This record gives sequence, structure tokens and C-alpha cells, in this order.
Amino acid sequence: MATWNKHVAIGEPAMTYKGVGNAIKAAFIKDPNTLAILEDMQFPEIEWFTDNMFERMIECGIAEQNGACVAAALAAEGFVPVLNNFLFASMSRAYNQIRQSILVDRFNVKFISREGVWGEVGVSHATVEGIGSLRNLPNLVIMNPADIVEAEKATEAMMQYIGPVMVRVELSPNPYTIFTDDYPFDIGKAYSLRDGKDATIIATGYMVTEAIKAVDLLEKDGLDVGVLNVCTWKPIDEEAIVAAAERTGAIVTAENCSDINGLGDAVACVLSENLPTPLVKVGVEDEFGQSGLITPEKDELMEHFALSAEDLAVSVRECIKKKERAR
Repeated sequence: MATWNKHVAIGEPAMTYKGVGNAIKAAFIKDPNTLAILEDMQFPEIEWFTDNMFERMIECGIAEQNGACVAAALAAEGFVPVLNNFLFASMSRAYNQIRQSILVDRFNVKFISREGVWGEVGVSHATVEGIGSLRNLPNLVIMNPADIVEAEKATEAMMQYIGPVMVRVELSPNPYTIFTDDYPFDIGKAYSLRDGKDATIIATGYMVTEAIKAVDLLEKDGLDVGVLNVCTWKPIDEEAIVAAAERTGAIVTAENCSDINGLGDAVACVLSENLPTPLVKVGVEDEFGQSGLITPEKDELMEHFALSAEDLAVSVRECIKKKERAR
């Protein structure tokens, strides 16, 4: 079995969204200026909010552009609005309103956005292109936590940060519990789960769980592979990415979203400017999300999009061969 760095203790799967809910509830208890902006959707810990903070919930209905403008107006008056929805709805439908009314003035609005390729919600709701369409927007911090612990800490950091932030919560199987409760989370900082010698998997969100599984598979081949967890996409931790490339000389990126303008492209840009390194991207390759069946025995979409630990292991071996050919 692979060994892991400090603050890493691989445990049973747990729902990432629960960690988001814990932090949101704590933030609302602490700050009376926080407000929930609903768009005909649930909200983290919705039953608790309905029972305890009904007066701080504003329902905008299926009118996401209006929801963004309401949030902007409230933020302009000193409130801290939190929107929760599928990413395609709250952010893509309201792209112009978010750009013009929130980001230009850097208003203190928070977004919890659900996205990812797994499950039966289909092409309309299981979007994969969301982060790629948002990465070039100024003044927006983007995070994609790997487990329940990081989700809670990232959401807590989002609520403390002054300015617009999005936390992406994936529609996926529950990831492993990866981090210990004393894991030191910082916006903009990646965290090395293990350092490795032969290659590094730079993963985000649920794909960190698949990276952990891939490490065990590759260890059987005698390969020592590191895992770098990138929760914050923007601003991205260039120093940690370059250090991983210096350490292993082979990089595989892993993301549960489109690999066009995704994590793989962001890492490639960092390396091309600082330390050109053999790289293989693992993600959704220029395709929409789909609907697929998940059972304990089979995950149709993981197979369809080639995002499993086995697929990651193949990509790592390919990248190591690239490194060897370049010598």
C-alpha cells in the first residue's frame, strides 16, 4: 500500500455536499448579513434553514439572470448572498449578469455550483464545460474540493474571503475521505498527497479519489507516483505545479470536466512558461455530458469517458514513456 504525506488519511467515501452544508450553516450562524438566494432549487441543509432561518431565504424562481442581479444588489448594500444551483443554471444562464453586475465591481457574492459527468441527469444538467467557460473571467475565485473535509474548509474559506467565489460540487460517486480534520487549507494553494519519483498525477475534485486508486495499481508495477491535489483552479498554484514537474519529470492531469480550457490546459500553460515537461491530460475530450447507470459493479459513464483509475494508470505509463523518449 502507498504511503501518504501529513494530513492525509484515506477513509470511507462521504458526500462532499455535506461538508459544504456544514460550513454554510456555520457561516449563517456567525454572520447575520448572509442570505440564501434560491432559484427553484434546494440549498445546503435546507431543512435546517427552513426551520431556523426562513427569513434569510430569498426565492427568485427559475430566473437565474434575475437571481444574479438580486445577489449583486444585496451585495452592494453589504449583504453576503449565496447562490446554490447547477452550474449551467446559476452561472452559465446568468453569465452576462454575473460578469456585468457582480464581477466588474467585485461584489461579495458566493456561488455553490453542481456539475460533473456521472449519474442519470443527462446532457442538460451533467455539464462538463462550466469551469472552462468561467476561468477567463476576472475577479472570480474558482475551487473544486476533493473530499468532505476539503469541501467544508474550502466553503469556510469562501465565506471568509471578500469577493466573488465559486465552489464546484461534483455530481459523482462519493469520493474517499482523504484529509484529516487538521488539514491546513488555503485558497490558491495545492497540496501534495504524496511526492513520488516517476510521475505526478495532478488531480482535482472527485478525480483525486481515482488518482489514489491509480497509485496503488501503479505501485504493483514498481512505479512511484505522486499525487498533487489542486482544489483552487483560479488562482492556480504555479509553484507547486513546477515543483512536481521538477521532482518527477512526467505530469498527468485528471479532471471530471472538459479538458478544453480545463485543469490540464492550465497546468500545460504553467509548465510551458516555466519548465516544459511531458504531460498527458485525462478529462472529457470535446464531448457533452451524458446519462449513465451507476451500480456497485459498473459505472457506465466512467467507462465511457475513460476517467477510471485504470485509465489514469494507462496515461501515467504513457507519460513515463514520453519522459524516457525525451531523454
